[in-house]
Amino acid sequence: MKHPVLAWLIALLLAAPVFAHAADGFATANVNLRAGPDTSYPLIATIPVGTQLAIQGCTDGWEWCDVVAFGNRGWIAGNYLQYNYQNQRVLVPAYGAQIGIPIVSFVIGSYWDSYYRNRPFYRDRSRWYARPVPHRPPPRPIQRPPPRPPVQHRPPSRPTRPPAGNRPPVRPQPGGGAGRPGQGNPNNGNRPSRPGQGNPGGNRRPGSGPGNNRPAPGQQRPADNGN
Repeated sequence: MKHPVLAWLIALLLAAPVFAHAADGFATANVNLRAGPDTSYPLIATIPVGTQLAIQGCTDGWEWCDVVAFGNRGWIAGNYLQYNYQNQRVLVPAYGAQIGIPIVSFVIGSYWDSYYRNRPFYRDRSRWYARPVPHRPPPRPIQRPPPRPPVQHRPPSRPTRPPAGNRPPVRPQPGGGAGRPGQGNPNNGNRPSRPGQGNPGGNRRPGSGPGNNRPAPGQQRPADNGN
């Protein structure tokens, strides 16, 4: 009975620093959880995007962070971690100082002895212990291009007609007509008058008109039968 209680107390003591310094973070992409602060260390698990995890501390510049996710302990590049700060999510390397995430160092011997005893790569720990800790920059996050705006199809523009008020006025035609030549006044000055039109009787011979009782030369009136 004493051994389970003792084991539980030891686990609680080991987890106490974790809860004291833990900070809520979020994975910004599907990121790998490594056994050390470099991409060359063994893979522990793949953390899905949006997973909430506890940040225990980060190396200088908050380049790599020691986190706990799904019960696994390991390291994630800080470029793939966000933190809730002033009601918004910010990248850990840009706001690590304001957030107050502590700076920690990686000691492979004690770290692996505490968390990776049951891992297959722990058998080759002597080779990893003798390997110097690399100081390479963390991988940059994948930047996706912004989505293109939808193409808007505009209907073809119709040609505009000038308003009726802008049309030039119709010029009057010679002869008094306002329309086509020959229309308007039938007795215009463009048509020659026919003989006999205009003045009736003007072209008749003398003495042929009505009411002309004068005798012609050489003729006498009839004798009168009166007194």
